[in-house]
Amino acid sequence: MKKVLPPYLAIAFVWFSAHFGGGFASGRQIVAFYLNHQWTSLFMPAVSMLIMAVTFYFSMLIAAKYEAYDYSSWSKKLYGGVAPVMAPVFEVLFNALLVLVTAVAFATGGATITRAFGSSYMLNTVVIAAIIFVLTIYGADLVRKSATVVSLILIACIFIIYIPNIIHFYPDIVHNLAALKSGEIATGSPDTFLDSLWWGLKYGALQCCAIGAYIVHTKACPDKASIKKVAVVGFFINTVIMYMTYFGILAFAEKGVLTEAVPALFVVMHGVGGAWMTALITLCIIIGAVSSGVALVYGTTNRLVIFLGRNLTEEERAKKSGKHAIFSSSTLVIACWLVAQFGLIPLIGKGYGNIGWVSLLVLVLPILMRGFGIWRFAEDVVETAPAK
Repeated sequence: MKKVLPPYLAIAFVWFSAHFGGGFASGRQIVAFYLNHQWTSLFMPAVSMLIMAVTFYFSMLIAAKYEAYDYSSWSKKLYGGVAPVMAPVFEVLFNALLVLVTAVAFATGGATITRAFGSSYMLNTVVIAAIIFVLTIYGADLVRKSATVVSLILIACIFIIYIPNIIHFYPDIVHNLAALKSGEIATGSPDTFLDSLWWGLKYGALQCCAIGAYIVHTKACPDKASIKKVAVVGFFINTVIMYMTYFGILAFAEKGVLTEAVPALFVVMHGVGGAWMTALITLCIIIGAVSSGVALVYGTTNRLVIFLGRNLTEEERAKKSGKHAIFSSSTLVIACWLVAQFGLIPLIGKGYGNIGWVSLLVLVLPILMRGFGIWRFAEDVVETAPAK
């Protein structure tokens, strides 16, 4: 990694690629957490990413100080004396997010295909579920290796789609922002600053749920200065892309984009571009949804396989691992498919929203309290801090 990128920059891109998958590329998250609320939501993407950057920074400091690079041992260091209670709560929250994100991947792909080709949403999700199941069993390694490439393609698509539309429809963006401020464009949410702030806080906390995927990379830059660079660079990259999506979708607020399941598809169909851009974003969103779904199902499947074989001998585990994998994967895929039938809009609006406020209380506040020295344990005074 050091031969290609400085470690802090590489970790910032890990944060970047994990944040922006098929669900974000659809544009629905920006609508649900920001554009569906008061005009002051304009400031909230920066607030959300600031919360995540500070939380990310303190989390990596804890990981480096105690050399706790897996989320299980890290959570014990975070919660200290209350870890026997809070660590399992964090585990439940983390796995609930995995199921919900996988369901959103199903729903994103299904809604995108429906919007582009008019086929049945349920049928589309069945096809995506089948593809994810097959890849999980037979081709997960290939898909996981291509995850970074898929993420970079999605990021490139965001630039290709939104930059021309932001430039071309700049007057519409200014007009629609004023219409949001005056109430001419109804958001369907309480018209208050606190409502916008609450949803901005929930989005930042939601993203912090995946902190376990980031802390393992602390090994690459365990010193405080490098960790600070990760937080600053990651904040800048993520915030810029969020505002690009925010303004690109805002340009079409008066044309009904806020009620669309896949706002990004609406933008390319009604904005600058053409049929080729519609095909491009459709393909990328589907690939992103399948890739993230496979990665999550595959990871959870492995944990279930270990659990199912916990009382078996090594020979018996090896013999039954294939059957256990098929059973675990099919169970997870079916469960996530059932959740996906609620539809993309409620999954992101209600599902992610609820996970967000729980994470704010269970995870973000304890991390911030530990980081700012409000909540301390006896072992915190031990001189094991990372090198300067």
